[in-house]
Amino acid sequence: MFDTSYTQTLQDQIGQLSKLLGGQAPAALPVQTAANQYDYVAGIEGARAFQQKILAGAKHIVWDNEQAKFYILQKDANGNPGRIMIGDFTLTPEPSMEEKYVSREDFNALVAKLDQLIGKETGNG
Repeated sequence: MFDTSYTQTLQDQIGQLSKLLGGQAPAALPVQTAANQYDYVAGIEGARAFQQKILAGAKHIVWDNEQAKFYILQKDANGNPGRIMIGDFTLTPEPSMEEKYVSREDFNALVAKLDQLIGKETGNG
């Protein structure tokens, strides 16, 4: 469904969101799930339906499989659903080597220009 860079981004977002939720990891579902498995829903309606599955007093994050959104679901201690918080995120790829570093040729050209400018200031050029 998603490539591994997308999955890694989702893992990073979950870690950041758990900090926002008071340092707690998202609450466990009544059904045991495998490690690194995330729950996906189809829009806000899917999130509302999924909210019925979480335990009383729990918070849980689900990801929208149609848009770049996530939903923070919660229930109070009595099992009543709380307001759903909606978040947007963007995926940003890691910069390529060309974007991160200057080439030797560009560096040498810059050094030559600097040497020329310094030489003009000191009257040697």
